[in-house]
Amino acid sequence: MEVTKVSKNLGTLTIKEVEYNIAKDIIVKNHYSKKWNTSFGKVNIGIFKDNKLLGVAVFGNLMNPNSHSKITDLGRSSVIELNRLWIDDELGHNAETILLGASFKIIKHSYPHIKFVQSFADGRLGCGTIYKASNFKYYGYSKSLFFEDVETGEVFHKVPLENTKRPQGFLVKNKRYLEGKLKPFYVKTYRYIYPLDKKEKCKLEEKEYPKYEKGIVETVFKHPNSLLCRLYIMYNLIGEYKLRDKCFNEVIDELKEKDKIVNIIGKQKENESVKWFKKEYLSNDKNKEKIINMLTQK
Repeated sequence: MEVTKVSKNLGTLTIKEVEYNIAKDIIVKNHYSKKWNTSFGKVNIGIFKDNKLLGVAVFGNLMNPNSHSKITDLGRSSVIELNRLWIDDELGHNAETILLGASFKIIKHSYPHIKFVQSFADGRLGCGTIYKASNFKYYGYSKSLFFEDVETGEVFHKVPLENTKRPQGFLVKNKRYLEGKLKPFYVKTYRYIYPLDKKEKCKLEEKEYPKYEKGIVETVFKHPNSLLCRLYIMYNLIGEYKLRDKCFNEVIDELKEKDKIVNIIGKQKENESVKWFKKEYLSNDKNKEKIINMLTQK
């Protein structure tokens, strides 16, 4: 199915599905994030002018796969997420609402099992006025912790600093944090949902649209003592004693008493992620060497 729109300012536009690889390529090259996730691209819809692809809307699985149950009882396949949206400046912002409106028609026609489209507005860019213009309903916001590397400019979610099942990233990112090279800040993430089937009701409580703002909140952040003690153990296991001591000093500045720290460290030695790290990762000399090399790189 394809949809044709005739706009006074934009001319004749054609909206239709495009192939996965085409959508991925255009997003990675042009979207501000430059990133593509494996959950993206279940449905990809492009906007064309004079047979030239000038934008794409990428729909995929929910980033939080189990969150569908908070929206509807119809099952996981009934909710899809708008993962990425990019429009060439040649068309301008009005084309976004045209692309989204036509995309909903195509999804309803070609994927009738999908009843809701969910999307999140990144507070670094604003609170999601495009969603209001496209008749999404608003369901509030949450705060997500991000870090900016003050030397490289890289911005990333807190997950790498907490995910011990990926020890290379976990230990390297936390090294940057312990060295004072990561600047923490919270971002408001605004949640919007578009009902493709007006008969189906969203289980969430609808809110009034937010007033315009940039949802960035700078903050003073400190790792939980339990995580610092876990880092203490892991750095100690690979012989990174300076980093180990940094973790200890951060905890003792707060707790003051060594006995309390020893107690926490003892509990963290029984943590499943620490046991996994010792058994599955450090038993491989190449893995251990790889981590050490990454930690010693400038």
